[in-house]
Amino acid sequence: MATFSRQDDFVEQPGWFGKDMSVEEYHKLEQLSPDRKYEYIYGKVYMMSGGTVGHDRIRRNIESTLDRLLRSGPCAVFGVDVQVLLGTKRNGKAHYVFPDTTVSCNTADRRRDNTLIEAPRVVVEVLSPGTETKDRGVKFKAYQHCPTIQEIVLVNQYFPSVEVWQRNVEHPDNPHAWLRRLYYGPDAIVELTSLNIQLAMEDIYQGLTFEEEEEDNEG
Repeated sequence: MATFSRQDDFVEQPGWFGKDMSVEEYHKLEQLSPDRKYEYIYGKVYMMSGGTVGHDRIRRNIESTLDRLLRSGPCAVFGVDVQVLLGTKRNGKAHYVFPDTTVSCNTADRRRDNTLIEAPRVVVEVLSPGTETKDRGVKFKAYQHCPTIQEIVLVNQYFPSVEVWQRNVEHPDNPHAWLRRLYYGPDAIVELTSLNIQLAMEDIYQGLTFEEEEEDNEG
């Protein structure tokens, strides 16, 4: 079990990435270090780190595009600072995560004073070298076992490529039955069927010029 200092100045321990903790210990850690964000997945805590300019630009592009497309409907878009609770049907264990972008169509989630999204429908992760293993591994698994999530979106930050994983309506509880769609290239159109919307790749990667970066690297 993790232990916590009684001192007011709490110091993060480098070895705590993936450290076993109880839910109570996790919430205590959040209270002791409110200026940092931690994810709690399958009983382990992960401290979140900062991202690149490209990662932040893509995340903001996706958030603003989704907000524009969903503005007149019942769904709302939330950014990386809003915590999401992932419940599971199988064992009832709770996971607490911070997706890059979350969409919920639940009325309770849209309350102005709400601090925890409990019914996410779509989650988006912009992949980074330091987090891709977790995003495709334990976090992806936790997303699949959350009964309200219908689509998981994985976005490459180094070239225009987007994966959409969709829950199979015929086998909703089987994580191996999820359907994968890959969108590649600057002219592709990404479909989110659970929201009945389309995102243009040029909107997702607006402001980023991959060809110029490749030329600079060759030079």
